[in-house]
Amino acid sequence: MKQIIDQRVNKVIEENLSFFEDCGNDIEKRRSLAFLLLGTAAYLDIDIVDAAQYLTEGGNDGGFDAAYIVPFGESALNVVLFQSKYTRDLEKEINFPANAVEKSINTIKNIFDPARVMQLNDKSRAIVDEIRSLLADGFIPYVTFVLMNNGSKWNQDTQNHIDNAFPGQRQVEFVYYNHQSIIQYINKQERIDETINLNGVAIKEDFNYKEVILGRVCVKEIERILDKYGDALLDKNIRKYLGVNVVNKAIQDTLLDDSKRSNFFFYNNGITMICSGFKYNALQKEDWKVQAQSLQIINGGQTCKTIHQTLKDNAEIDFSDTTVLLRLYSVGQDESVIEGITRATNSQNPVDLRDLKSNDEMQRLLEQGAKELGYVYKRQKSNQTNMDTIPSSVAAEAVFAVWREKPHLAKYKKSEFFDMYYNDIFKDLNASQMIIAVLIFRMCDSHRKKDSGDREIQAQRRFNHLLVATIVGKFLLKHFSIDNIEKDNIEKITHKNFVEVKEYFDNSKNDLYQKSEQHLIEHLRKYFPGQALWDIDGRSMAAAFRRFDFVENVLKI
Repeated sequence: MKQIIDQRVNKVIEENLSFFEDCGNDIEKRRSLAFLLLGTAAYLDIDIVDAAQYLTEGGNDGGFDAAYIVPFGESALNVVLFQSKYTRDLEKEINFPANAVEKSINTIKNIFDPARVMQLNDKSRAIVDEIRSLLADGFIPYVTFVLMNNGSKWNQDTQNHIDNAFPGQRQVEFVYYNHQSIIQYINKQERIDETINLNGVAIKEDFNYKEVILGRVCVKEIERILDKYGDALLDKNIRKYLGVNVVNKAIQDTLLDDSKRSNFFFYNNGITMICSGFKYNALQKEDWKVQAQSLQIINGGQTCKTIHQTLKDNAEIDFSDTTVLLRLYSVGQDESVIEGITRATNSQNPVDLRDLKSNDEMQRLLEQGAKELGYVYKRQKSNQTNMDTIPSSVAAEAVFAVWREKPHLAKYKKSEFFDMYYNDIFKDLNASQMIIAVLIFRMCDSHRKKDSGDREIQAQRRFNHLLVATIVGKFLLKHFSIDNIEKDNIEKITHKNFVEVKEYFDNSKNDLYQKSEQHLIEHLRKYFPGQALWDIDGRSMAAAFRRFDFVENVLKI
């Protein structure tokens, strides 16, 4: 398996040479960065080009190589941090180093205590300031630290150190992730056919040409199938499992409580699975063995993952009498029905419907239109290593910021792009407009990672890329005189003038960026009157970019 990942690492480097330019001729540094990209993309279940925007790796990175931040609910904040160690010698089986784990523990204590001063590079500083800004607004953090390598897990002494570092708290979880985990993600099966063993009497109903089974399943059965298929079973589960949070901890506590374990069935909402069809022995009264085809979990992914991890960590406990409600729907291959069930069963939280929307007519038209213009648009998540492709998630973020003028929402509402904001983003969007938006977005994101050498510019550049992208889009439209006072008419960007618009952007993008950034800086000076921008606390600067009124004023060009 190590050899397969090493080949994949080499492929990532070969297909994206420009991305690794900052590594110079240091081959080992390139390999380490490529492995970090692969691991981050696999763990978050996103495209590799998406993962690139979350990297912070470099000198003074604060002890984390990548960071993913997503608010959920009204006052909770999921933070997933990554630290990666890649060993070139594939013959050695090396443990994740104890000193690196200790550094990760200190990283958490430093980041989430605003009183602590940290020496950080610009990318890491932006992450820490963003987190601390949200903490100042009252968000409660739930932290998952993912430690990745192509060797073995840390030893027991190191695990004891982790356990002692955060005793009795519900907010921190350390996750081990290695080359085997990445291989499992890359080799996701297209179809899962599996027999599910039910406990006791179940109910089977037929209606509207569909079938459903309601029954109980032992948590050890959930552990078994998760062991066998891993995250491949959760492909259509649109609520990502990002690690520890208050819900997952409550599930874990119930499983471990001797007085509550036997009543777990009554405390949990249950698990919903879909399949294309199922068979069972209808002559048998109870304890059915249900043979399901094309099985997927569409609700209860967090429950399943928490059950799996808890049972793995507590093998000495007898869970044989602990069961959970299972709803198994046989729905054939009707994607519209699958989407409807998935929406309904995930109604409590924002959802990511990207893959379920991939067969939508708007997505197919964008794919075809991009192809005719010489670009590759990916409607679904893929394992492609070429970062020049355009995933629909990147397109959504770019369009939402550039043309829909919602940069403050584009940053924090990623899980709702293909749900609540789907029509706002994609309705009446053509491939030419989408590609131009992505080019603008990527250009601004690349500037975010550069040191301008100017303190005033750097003070806001760590946070500005989405808002600057919006301004660049407005200036580009003005150049072609295709806007009006009320609304920018992007509908006039089509395949007919795509080459002209792109050529202008390619030739003028540096000037457009500088002009847009300077426009933004002028508004920041007004927003923070009498203060030098470099003296503004990073938390205050980050908060400004989240304010609708500030964004609205900046965009009055």
